[in-house]
Amino acid sequence: MSSIPQTPDYDVIIVGAGVGGTACALALVHGRNLRVLLIERHEGPGNINRGESLLPPVTALLKKWGALDRCIAAGARPINTMQFFHYRDGLLLDVPLALPKVDDPYLVLPHPQIECAFVESAVATGRVEIRYRTSLLSLIEEEGRVRGVRVKGSDGNEQQLSCRVVIGADGANSKVRTGLGIEVQRSPYNHSLFIVDIDRPAGMPDVLRTEMHPDGGVLVVPGFNRLGLAAVIRREHEHLFRSGSIEERYAHMVGRSPLFMCRRPVAEGAHLYKLWRAHAPRYSARGAVLLGDAVHVINPVMAQGMTMAIEDAAALARRLGAALEGNATAAGIDACFAAYERERRPYNAGIIRSSHWMSRLFALGGPGGDFVHRLAFKFAGSPAGSFIQDRIWSSFAKSPEPEYG
Repeated sequence: MSSIPQTPDYDVIIVGAGVGGTACALALVHGRNLRVLLIERHEGPGNINRGESLLPPVTALLKKWGALDRCIAAGARPINTMQFFHYRDGLLLDVPLALPKVDDPYLVLPHPQIECAFVESAVATGRVEIRYRTSLLSLIEEEGRVRGVRVKGSDGNEQQLSCRVVIGADGANSKVRTGLGIEVQRSPYNHSLFIVDIDRPAGMPDVLRTEMHPDGGVLVVPGFNRLGLAAVIRREHEHLFRSGSIEERYAHMVGRSPLFMCRRPVAEGAHLYKLWRAHAPRYSARGAVLLGDAVHVINPVMAQGMTMAIEDAAALARRLGAALEGNATAAGIDACFAAYERERRPYNAGIIRSSHWMSRLFALGGPGGDFVHRLAFKFAGSPAGSFIQDRIWSSFAKSPEPEYG
């Protein structure tokens, strides 16, 4: 293998051009003259249908990075209310998603459109290059430090690319993490989520809804002429949701809410989402660093996974961007990684725990689970419950740090 050149091809190479990777690229080049390359094995943006919620801390960052207008132009819809319904008793709880002194909006947008908006914003800076259909083959190391990547491009040719820093934003099965020898212990859940779109009833307001049913809850996200559903599927029924027709799968869950009656499911994008949680023991090694699902995976019931990845990107770039622009030494870059992990790891660990216990409550089934849900929502509507709700929402609606760079 040839030696790494004295002048690297890029300042940063980011493996993975999903939301976390493109957010990191945007944050790194914001106000800085850095050269960033994103490599992505898929053919283009918008290949995954997952998170759709852009919480206020995220929209504040997107506004700063110049990406918010593109999200709005793509059809992002503001959400001001979350409602909880019981399949038999109707509305259980109506929660306003607004806080004093928080002016940034809560938006929902299909995940493919979010990715496209981020990619367009990154390319528009003129300092971010994206190569699709490009797979990571291995990390290149010299003198015990990662100095670049070996990739296979869309033409089938292999190439070595050098850089000052490699960032792994390549998801839960991260090849960068594997190359660094960082092992992750997975804790699976005994249920999955079935993701599917249905046609939207006329006149339905733009609200987030949760439909409660003994067979499993369903999260409902509004979109243009559509509703995005994420339904709890118990292990004994997963075989149907892996192999059944879209009609068979939808028929199994249609009785969970009157809202679903007489609606048409869309086969495109429908999939069974296996759930597990994990947190890597460290975020960096040998001059490379990880973010997003590459270091932490959570149960999506609280819609925090995408937020965590974007906030990881912002926190990392705030330190690393300044260090790279100032020609920091290897020791200086490692100090940035350590500070990034000290900031993000405790916060991410707390979100993983909260999501875990919330998911346990959400996935309770049968008559006993139904009783617990109704009792919990009765308490949530009390003065004490409303106070707790405000505290919880405040923790998600406000940035964990006062300023991001």
